[in-house]
Amino acid sequence: MIRLMTDPVTREYLGGSVDYASRQALELSPLGLTWGRWVVADPDSDQMLGSITLDYDRGELALSYALLPEHTGQGLAAEACIALLDWASRELEDDHVIAVTQTRNKRSVTLLRRLGFTVRKGLEEFGDQQLLMERSLSEPLPDPSRAIQTAADPPPPTR
Repeated sequence: MIRLMTDPVTREYLGGSVDYASRQALELSPLGLTWGRWVVADPDSDQMLGSITLDYDRGELALSYALLPEHTGQGLAAEACIALLDWASRELEDDHVIAVTQTRNKRSVTLLRRLGFTVRKGLEEFGDQQLLMERSLSEPLPDPSRAIQTAADPPPPTR
């Protein structure tokens, strides 16, 4: 979790990597783990590959995800999002979910669109242009057995 929060490539579209002092605080904290944060793990090795979160932001159910750079572009974010959105549609009383992503994070924008999110509005946060996207939890999700992310998608960050 600490590497996920401090990796500059992973954090490029998430407000930047966490600084040294904040990293020390993360090492000493329970990392704010709640019912709404899950680890994306390799099923064979149980190695953490990233995380996915359902939380409340702006008073609305919000989806957020991040993968370590070496695990992007493999469909893992799509698989995790579908599983969590399916769970939310069955277990939570919310009727929709939002996601906020930087406009320049083309890979994430593409994934969210394929998951049925539409743009509600653009905004500026953390010094960058963002898209606030939303989707109804009652709308059907893509078939998880079909590839949602493809080689034709925008490449992941490489800094």
